[in-house]
Amino acid sequence: MDWLDYREKLGIGFNDSEKTSHFIIKIFNILDDLTYEMDDQVGEDEYYAFCNMTGTPMDHGALYGEGYRKVVSVLRKHNKNFLEFIAHYIAFINCQKDESHKQWTKENFKNALCNLLDEAHIPYDLLKDKNDYFLFPKGVEEFDASLVSDTLLWLKDYPLTQKAWTNALKSYSEATDETASETADKFRKTLERFFQEFFGSEKSLENLMSEYGTFLSSKGVPSELSNDLKKLLDSYTKYNNNYAKHHDKTSKCVLEYIMYQTGNLMRLMLTLK
Repeated sequence: MDWLDYREKLGIGFNDSEKTSHFIIKIFNILDDLTYEMDDQVGEDEYYAFCNMTGTPMDHGALYGEGYRKVVSVLRKHNKNFLEFIAHYIAFINCQKDESHKQWTKENFKNALCNLLDEAHIPYDLLKDKNDYFLFPKGVEEFDASLVSDTLLWLKDYPLTQKAWTNALKSYSEATDETASETADKFRKTLERFFQEFFGSEKSLENLMSEYGTFLSSKGVPSELSNDLKKLLDSYTKYNNNYAKHHDKTSKCVLEYIMYQTGNLMRLMLTLK
């Protein structure tokens, strides 16, 4: 049982600000403890890249092994705002190069962050796009693992879809009510691109319905179920056409469902294949 669960059992709850404070203290306990092992962790080019990415004024001149300390000092200046801190921390990870002489890899810093987010019951995770990470809001853990993260890996044989799926997930992580329709349409485009790569066709999603039905039948999916699956795809397509693609009427509250449904349809076909 972790500390927050233990407090909950005792009837001592944590509000959101207390959770973020708990998280910030623990991550600086780790970062500060590493200080004396990190002389070679951040080179001049990595320090420059970090400052340039985050708009941080540089300390000019040779670093003399102080690059890591300088980065941690910048992180500390942004520890009052949780998302500001996370943004700078992810920039720190993404600006690093994995080299044999270093104590920690990018993956080590990523795992430390994710483990502490879990311990603080803060529902965020990091997803990877090529060599860089981006922040992703968690939903239902089982859904996120099966329909988001695993599906991203399963799409390695469908590179155009994988790129579109990553782009849609990034859009979802930053979505507002004003951008919800744009995000929903990115999920639709992802599914359309997947159908095109899967069936080797340039036809639109709507015009690949028959190939979808034939594929389900060829894999022995009973008609009672395949009929429901075809109706689901038809409803998905009509919703996106009427509320996202042609009309800006999508609300943010339905985006999670659209994301999971996109992942569910792709995962179903990949599983059957």
